[in-house]
Amino acid sequence: MKKRKKRIKIKKKKVLIFFIIFFIILTISITIYSVMTYYKNLQRDINNHYNKYLITTKNTILYDKNKKKVGKIYKNLKVSIEKRKDENEKYFKIKNTDYYIYYKDTKKIDMLEKDSKNEHYLIFNKNIETHQKVSLYKENEKVLELDNGINLPIEFMDKENYTVYYLNNFFTIKKNKNIKEVNKENTKENETKFISVFFYDNINDTCTDYNCITTGNIKEHINKLKENGFYFITLDEYKNYLDNNIRLSNKAILMTTSKENDYINNLNKELDIHIELVNDASGLKFRSTNKKSSKESKKDQIDCYQIKSYSTIENILKMANGEEVIEHEPVKVRNNVGGQGIPVLNYHFFYDPNLGETCGEGICLTVQKFREHLEYLKNNNFKTLTMNEFVKWMYGEIELPDKSVLITIDDGAMGTGKHNGNKLIPLLEEYKIHATLFLITGWWDIGNYISPYLDIQSHTNDMHQYGTCGKGQINCYSYDKVIADLQQSINVIGNNDSFCFPFYSYNENSLKAVKDMGFKISFVGGNRKATRRSNKYLIPRYPIHNTITLEKFKTIVN
Repeated sequence: MKKRKKRIKIKKKKVLIFFIIFFIILTISITIYSVMTYYKNLQRDINNHYNKYLITTKNTILYDKNKKKVGKIYKNLKVSIEKRKDENEKYFKIKNTDYYIYYKDTKKIDMLEKDSKNEHYLIFNKNIETHQKVSLYKENEKVLELDNGINLPIEFMDKENYTVYYLNNFFTIKKNKNIKEVNKENTKENETKFISVFFYDNINDTCTDYNCITTGNIKEHINKLKENGFYFITLDEYKNYLDNNIRLSNKAILMTTSKENDYINNLNKELDIHIELVNDASGLKFRSTNKKSSKESKKDQIDCYQIKSYSTIENILKMANGEEVIEHEPVKVRNNVGGQGIPVLNYHFFYDPNLGETCGEGICLTVQKFREHLEYLKNNNFKTLTMNEFVKWMYGEIELPDKSVLITIDDGAMGTGKHNGNKLIPLLEEYKIHATLFLITGWWDIGNYISPYLDIQSHTNDMHQYGTCGKGQINCYSYDKVIADLQQSINVIGNNDSFCFPFYSYNENSLKAVKDMGFKISFVGGNRKATRRSNKYLIPRYPIHNTITLEKFKTIVN
């Protein structure tokens, strides 16, 4: 009996132990499950918030890496987040900072809209520094508070605020006695030492005097300036430059006028520029000295360049580069019947006997003689014209100095290209003299003749032979065939400004084709000066032969 009771007692103990162990295991399992579920849900929640770009959903706290409060970030500020090292981390690190933000105070966004920097603004070589609490503003709204201060480069400033670039945004910080400017080399790029101010007295398409500039001329100025790397600033930017509130890179241009009209408004929109109205209300006074302005300029005595209708592209570029430019009002009419006469010179081939080169044609000229001609033109202050300038002069759009000359070269053969002797371009570039090459586009690659001092114009694509009619081929082909050839030439050159008849030979059919293809002018021979009374499609030229003397050359150009 005793043994039986003892066995029952032992059995009860075992059952009790079993249940205890079972409950312990169950409790542990439930706890483990709950913990795992919690962390799984937490991780899912964190992952649902994490993204490369986030926006704050409320005014919230900024933390350091120890999760200590170091500032405040306001609602709707977009930030970029660094890649996580721990997927369970509840605090996201803001990119390029030592600051963290709690994940529940954010939500995902697809992209980050960055404030774009003006490529022509140079950062100051100064930082603003403070170790006290500082507030950052955007559009006059407080967006960020940093308890431990800030140390950031100055982008630009005004009397009351600094502007800094932080978290892909421009923020303003109000100036106060706790903020110091500290020298620091943030950039090695030098600020511009001057700004060229262009003054256009009147912009109009019905001009009657030299102070009026047409919209076509303005567009030409703008395009050429842009081609040469210049950019355009506003009047406010110019004032800030003078006040040392911004730093600008080189090649800044301020364009001004005293008369606002629809022509100017349309130009500003079409070309994305700023031709600014200046008057007493602007707080600045300009004087036409044809000199550059600088930071040392007094605001009531600012130097500027007054642009005239006869200001050439060459002078426009000199002004933009800050050179002092003296321009003289051109003589409109001479005493001769046709008005001002401009000599148009016609060269063909160039060779150098010192290099053992020879040429058996009368239109070949030695390099030595050609250099003499260029030397004389340069030393005697002749203006060598671009084709664009000559065309405008022919149509009465601009006036030209008395000493003007147009240099033309026909064909593109011996010594004119970089592939066939390369005599022409180096001399033009050495003397900085402009010329025009009438190229037979189907015979040689236009790439052999590229130079800022050489205009390329049409001399047909493949009609520079004598035809079966005993004249130049252009006069033997049908109208349609001539049109097709001229179109090919235009396609290669990229314009139809001017044309030169091969062998100076033309007829009614070829003249009609040249006009119908939209050429503004065309050239032949003639041994006399071109005037505005000349037939625009039969403009005379002086053929230059190898027998020419320097005295004869002087007679022609004078």
